Amino acid sequence: MSPPKFGCEFRSWENIYHLSKSVAKKIRNSAWHPDIIIGITRGGWVPARNLCDFLGIKDLLSLKVEHWGITATPNGEAKLKYPINVDLTGKRVLVVDDITDTGKSMMTAINYIKTLNPAEIKTATLLYITTSKLIPDFYAEEIEWKWIIFPWNVTEDLVTLASNYLKENGIANIEKLSKGLKNWYNIELAKEQIYEVLTEMEFRGLIEIDRQAGTIKRNQLS
Repeated sequence: MSPPKFGCEFRSWENIYHLSKSVAKKIRNSAWHPDIIIGITRGGWVPARNLCDFLGIKDLLSLKVEHWGITATPNGEAKLKYPINVDLTGKRVLVVDDITDTGKSMMTAINYIKTLNPAEIKTATLLYITTSKLIPDFYAEEIEWKWIIFPWNVTEDLVTLASNYLKENGIANIEKLSKGLKNWYNIELAKEQIYEVLTEMEFRGLIEIDRQAGTIKRNQLS
């Protein structure tokens, strides 16, 4: 079976900074101020830390919720993996993630946080996908569905996407892989970036590189 083919979009560290700042401004303008921020990890950790900085919040906690697997591969229902054991009685809580895709991760986090007795819960994300079942209270940008490659996720995503292509197409070379990523995922990489990805894949034991022939083969055991 062919892996799903979909469009991807890179977001830079600078873009993440500006999106975080935009969310913080909206929160300030709402006249609502959180006492504590909870970042849904992994994706929500950097945005949550940014919001702590912009809003002057000292208390930052993390809550691990798993829904998506590696690079646009859902694992089914969102599940709370690592809860927090904190009394939030009377606290105004801001729950932060990078993006609302299906909305299930955020809803799972909210349902759990409610059991910790907070006074109020509001949500914030950098990006809101219009098909999400949950609309965040605060977000910077509304987009149609695509796979966002965040700057903290570049290696993981590119390794997985390249591996998907090689699994379907067998032995390839640099040029074929580059064209494949463009055709399947709308990803354009410089030759140096392709080499970096392949070096990482080889290190992880995912591929075998025949340097004399200039070919790449996905390791069948990976």
